[in-house]
Amino acid sequence: MLLIASESSKRAQAVKDIVRELSLTLTVFASTATLAELMVGRMRRIVLLTETDVSEGVVATLRDAESNAQFGVIVAADRRRLKDSAKVTTLEQLAKLDNLEWVGPDFDFDTLSAAARACRSRMLRLSREDLDEAIRERQFIVKYQPKVERSSSKQWQTREAEALIRWRHPRHGLVGPLEFLPEIEEFGLMGQLTELVLHEVAAQLVRWKNKGLDFRACVNLAPSQLDDLKTADRFASLVGKYGLDSSSFTFEVAEQDLGDPDAPHLQTLRALREKGFRLCLDDFRVAAASLGALDQLPFDEIKIHASALKRAQNDPVRMKVLAAIIGLAHNLGMTVCAEGIEDSETFEFLKTINCDKMQGFLISEAVMPKLLRRVYGPGNADQVA
Repeated sequence: MLLIASESSKRAQAVKDIVRELSLTLTVFASTATLAELMVGRMRRIVLLTETDVSEGVVATLRDAESNAQFGVIVAADRRRLKDSAKVTTLEQLAKLDNLEWVGPDFDFDTLSAAARACRSRMLRLSREDLDEAIRERQFIVKYQPKVERSSSKQWQTREAEALIRWRHPRHGLVGPLEFLPEIEEFGLMGQLTELVLHEVAAQLVRWKNKGLDFRACVNLAPSQLDDLKTADRFASLVGKYGLDSSSFTFEVAEQDLGDPDAPHLQTLRALREKGFRLCLDDFRVAAASLGALDQLPFDEIKIHASALKRAQNDPVRMKVLAAIIGLAHNLGMTVCAEGIEDSETFEFLKTINCDKMQGFLISEAVMPKLLRRVYGPGNADQVA
């Protein structure tokens, strides 16, 4: 995750490029309180601050977070000017952070990339040798989190599941993705890991089909993989070897740069769609930039982020906006999935605004394939009231 408080148009492209290059999620915080909320949990983060953002409250929040969060800080400012300002005491506290990089106020992609990689390298916990062995020995397993979707009878049925990878470590047991994906990306192994997952998911769909369970699968695709124009051909060849149609797979992409429909990475998305794969815009947060480009993008589905749902539930205006976005997506031929559904109130709320699909702990946590087949296979109820 890349957290940024402010971003001038002059530097916007460099930020977007580094987000895609390192497969980060771009999150903007508007206040110190929001920053404090974003710093909770074990997810590894990089925080980008400009001179304006270097304040007593922001620095105090970061110092407090050091005891239980892992993060790096990049300061895009003139260090000498900050020293000469009234912020000298705040600057002294900032300098005490363990993982800190400085870039100039007018940074470009190269300087930001070097700083981000330096920050992330200090947060790495695994070696290249560990991960090479894990891929070679196929120590990774795939769990599946079911989605429910509205059927023509207005009941909810389960017809697809998201593939979520875990590492069955020989010493540490089952390890979650946030504990190894930054290293996978850093060492350039994301392509190998994705193809390993795609092989496993394709084989699993065949096994389910042979048992009478006709399921579709959703697979996450890292933004860094979108620069490879051969991706679509390789993926189509892979699933074809299992006798499966490309339409059985949806690739979920947390794409950040939505402003330019002619950007090179969109060529890969269009090629995947031309091969018959479905595409889902993951982590959709109802941003104005996203809405402006929605009709230009090659997506079949958008996935609404849980934070947008929470805000809409407590704000009538946001609720109307969210309902309008769902209507716009439907008019563009897209389906809409809501993620992070954990309570019946949210489930009922989404039914009122015509959301097509839902996913979250209320429906099911990620489970092993055999359990999913027992629950949703032939002869079992697959409807949600």
